[in-house]
Amino acid sequence: MPKTAKAAVLVGKEQIEIREFPLPETSHNDGLLHVEACGVCGFDSEAYLFGGNGVHQIPNVIGHEIVGRIESIGEGAAKRWGVKAGDRIVVEEYIPCGTCDACLRGQYQLCFDLRYGSMSVNHPKTALWGGFAEYMYLHPRAIIHKVNSDISAELLQLFIPISNGIHWVQEVGQAKVGDTVVIQGPGPMGLGAVVGAKEAGAGKIIVTGLSRDEHRLNIAKDLGADHVFHADTQDIAEEIKEVTDGEMADVVINAATAPQQIVTAVDIAGLYGTIVHSGTDHRLADKLMSSKITWKLLTIKGVLGRPKQTVGVALRLIESGKYPLEKIITHKFSVEETAKAVHTHAYGEDGCIHVAVVNE
Repeated sequence: MPKTAKAAVLVGKEQIEIREFPLPETSHNDGLLHVEACGVCGFDSEAYLFGGNGVHQIPNVIGHEIVGRIESIGEGAAKRWGVKAGDRIVVEEYIPCGTCDACLRGQYQLCFDLRYGSMSVNHPKTALWGGFAEYMYLHPRAIIHKVNSDISAELLQLFIPISNGIHWVQEVGQAKVGDTVVIQGPGPMGLGAVVGAKEAGAGKIIVTGLSRDEHRLNIAKDLGADHVFHADTQDIAEEIKEVTDGEMADVVINAATAPQQIVTAVDIAGLYGTIVHSGTDHRLADKLMSSKITWKLLTIKGVLGRPKQTVGVALRLIESGKYPLEKIITHKFSVEETAKAVHTHAYGEDGCIHVAVVNE
């Protein structure tokens, strides 16, 4: 085993450097992961474009859609997690403290004590807290899932888009069998929501995007969407009204960052509808008529991440091969090319949908 690892470090606005760090010492309760693949998330792109986003402790090794094999592990950690050296696992970004109010309420997604993909390289334990690296430290409180070694690491690193989609549609949106689910934005999270809606037994699945998203919208149909519409050339509300016989959407998933999406969501939601909003855009939305929320008796819920149990469901679904999820992965790069990978994702270059950083 080497003594050092290469890692991609976010050092400022649109600045990523490849650095080399010593591997951390491990003991009874922790371990070391050999990273095989890590997906680029919108959270990474946001930090790249703005030089941080309030969570990233710059400079830091980024990347949190992590798949790898356990390189070494302490006896206590192996027993606690039910794994051994050589096993393939996925690692969630959360490292919950277990004692803060968010953790005690079961909302550990809001615990920022420690978090993969955002910790400073100057942390006293190690710099290797991110997935865009050759190796990564496994903290005793890490949330891991053992996965099928026969499934490619590139496919498994879709666990966050798929688990988010399941959680947002089924658990937050409360979509029922026969419901109409509208998904705004055919990016990785939106496509994951198509899978979530399909698994929920939705009666109609509608995905909206822009004309330039034609390839993504076609993949949405491959995954089970019944209708796709172009928000820049079609009247979305009228189109949805027509295909739902005026009933509109039971659940709207806002999986895009444009501020206007929340305005459209209110327009296309039907009576008693639920809007699940995941966007992190910091601009103001124009022309939001709040009385529509009142008269339609709408519920609007913000969402951030997903709980552990939904990740397990997503992984079993990925392993099943039930959906052509490989179509979502359009680009892959090496660790040394992480800057290009994140830039490609951030600017939507070359028709990208989901970008992976892979250790061959």
